[in-house]
Amino acid sequence: MRAIHGPMRRLAGALALCSILAGATAAQAAVGALRLSEGATLSSPVDAAFHDVGDDGLTIEGWFYLDRMPDVGQVQTFFTHRDNYALGVGIARGRELDEFYDPTQARAFIGVDAEGWGVQGRHWFPPQSGRNAPVGEWFHVAFQFHAKPPSGVAVYLAGHGGGPLPGDSPFTFGGDAAALDIATASAQLGIGGFDVEPGTTITRVLGLVDEVRVSNVARYTGREAIAPRNFVPDEHTVALWTFDGDRPYADSSGAGHHLMHTGTITVEPLAVQARDKSTTTWAQLRSVGH
Repeated sequence: MRAIHGPMRRLAGALALCSILAGATAAQAAVGALRLSEGATLSSPVDAAFHDVGDDGLTIEGWFYLDRMPDVGQVQTFFTHRDNYALGVGIARGRELDEFYDPTQARAFIGVDAEGWGVQGRHWFPPQSGRNAPVGEWFHVAFQFHAKPPSGVAVYLAGHGGGPLPGDSPFTFGGDAAALDIATASAQLGIGGFDVEPGTTITRVLGLVDEVRVSNVARYTGREAIAPRNFVPDEHTVALWTFDGDRPYADSSGAGHHLMHTGTITVEPLAVQARDKSTTTWAQLRSVGH
């Protein structure tokens, strides 16, 4: 075969470079996170798996990015499941005397209704890290339920845990199978809603959501949670939504729990920050680019 010289060699090099750049662009575009517009909803199919606390527990978790602090009198919602549980972060008062209220501090709000437990409207904030959720950076949130006493429900926010709330009976949810709402402002929070004073605004997450996983096991123990920035399906995975690729709402676990949505939801690409390669972590690679 005759060797390629001169212009033909340069053309071949240019074509190869274009191919590499196109592959890199496609790979980068395949990695995304979701932003819900006002009125949009994002939910799983109706399935008992999202409130079934088996012998090994149940974990609902994901990664979130807040654009700004919640307003005073506002709770932004991470997860809700009709009549069973709700988890959000905000600056709001409880219905009763609220000695922990601080208009400068955002704390987690939970609502849980489990048979034999009666845990409703508890307000929780992470120890050692103050009550403010991180703003302008990705952080992990986990809502975890334990089947056996004395543990009940635990919440992890930005790596710091609160609880578990104690109890003396098995942790069992009542109610019918329902959908898991993600980053959505549910108008019908039901029994498991936030026990906040009238007039509190319950909103969707004002930011981004990424990598949501449901597991039929309690994945975290103690008060510190080290969660991987990207989840990989395993034998305990009930559902996994990464929001990447051509099917951002598909369930990557293989269980077929593909998400349903209404309204306007934007898939935003996540850019790679320029950092020292020796110290770059996956969390840094997944940071938001604007």
